[in-house]
Amino acid sequence: MKDVDNMDDNALALLARARAWCAAAEQCSSAAADRLRTWGADADVAADIVARLVDEGYIDDDRYARAYCESKMLRAGWGRLKVLHQLRLKHLPHEAVTKAIAAVDDEVYMARLEETARKKAQSLNTADPATLRHKVTAFLAQRGYTLDEINETLTNIKQKL
Repeated sequence: MKDVDNMDDNALALLARARAWCAAAEQCSSAAADRLRTWGADADVAADIVARLVDEGYIDDDRYARAYCESKMLRAGWGRLKVLHQLRLKHLPHEAVTKAIAAVDDEVYMARLEETARKKAQSLNTADPATLRHKVTAFLAQRGYTLDEINETLTNIKQKL
């Protein structure tokens, strides 16, 4: 990693811009490297800037994974499988991803799944219970919930469906 004194003016400008971007919202190292390349940095300069941002605490992949899991699983209603897939696409370390997913409280996660299933069931205009169950199951599977989680939830709210 280059020292700030050894960076050219363009790299220093990119570093300042990247600091501001990372300070505004949580970012992961791969997203920062991609953004730096779109801003015109070559791969080596981008790697040096990302390393500096990690050293300075602007980027922390573990922190990013935890924030992403909380946001998507508890607020957006995504299941573990979809979150796992999306974090893999961001090239985060496997250990960081599994720890972040495991950190989400199971009771809160299952309550969110039940709420999502109820909302979907209420939004469908279907009188046939089998069709309703099939459509809700397909929707929840697309959201990244496992079939076991879906079946457990639908069994728990069967009287409503």
